[in-house]
Amino acid sequence: MIISRISGGLGNQMFQYAIAKSMAKKNNDISKLDVFFYPKQTLRKHELNKFNIEEDIASKKECNNLRASEGFIFKVKNKLGLNISRPKFYTYEYNITSFDKEVFDKNGDIYLDGFWQNENYFKSIREEIINDFTPKDRISDEVNRYLQDIKSVNSVSLHIRRGDYLADKHTNSVHGVSGLDYYKNATEYISTKIENPIFYIFSDDITWCKENFTFLQNKIFIDDTKSAIDDLELMKKCKHNIIANSTFSWWGAWLNQNDKKIVIAPKVWFIDEKWQNLSITLNDWIKI
Repeated sequence: MIISRISGGLGNQMFQYAIAKSMAKKNNDISKLDVFFYPKQTLRKHELNKFNIEEDIASKKECNNLRASEGFIFKVKNKLGLNISRPKFYTYEYNITSFDKEVFDKNGDIYLDGFWQNENYFKSIREEIINDFTPKDRISDEVNRYLQDIKSVNSVSLHIRRGDYLADKHTNSVHGVSGLDYYKNATEYISTKIENPIFYIFSDDITWCKENFTFLQNKIFIDDTKSAIDDLELMKKCKHNIIANSTFSWWGAWLNQNDKKIVIAPKVWFIDEKWQNLSITLNDWIKI
């Protein structure tokens, strides 16, 4: 049995699901999800169940058997920085963004604790992952209207992540926010590569975008969708993508099935000094 700890926002959840499914396929095993991170969360919620995924939720007992219980004593030791023993099944991600072949070579019961933001963990089952990350429910009328236009023009998704990247002090210190210069350079670049691009702008702060993207022509602000799933469905159907340093828009680009797509990503993914040389972008994406 492969159990993956699900945490963070939707983009992170998708990585955590993808590695578990991929490892289970390789090992001819089953994968389950540990979603016990969410009951006490106010900022984040479990959203994988909005996709057509193979969802099997692990019980508390199954999680404790593979990772050990994380009760009061565990929390005290963790806060004090004391050594915490774990069962042999427990597998922690020590090197973020890197593909750890030793992790992927494991067999038997495994508990995965990390973000696993590297496509090499699941690239071999790309088509299955694409199929899994389709909406479970019927898409809204608003999405359908946008989709008709997106398919008929040289559509470019442009994602601006603000929200918690600004509001949360820790998140801001790690990621920072891609500035307007990045988006100006990205839109100028893509305008030299494709004819008459139409920019579809997605953001968790669309009001700010309307005030600040006056420099951009041929733009459409996506401001009446109902959920992150709606936005992701539209982003991946655009012919090209300009992404933020965000796993959410990373997935919008990765799920895009246009063989001739241009994907533009920030050259700096993390502003934290100890991670500045790290990135989750693909080699054939344009870094600006």
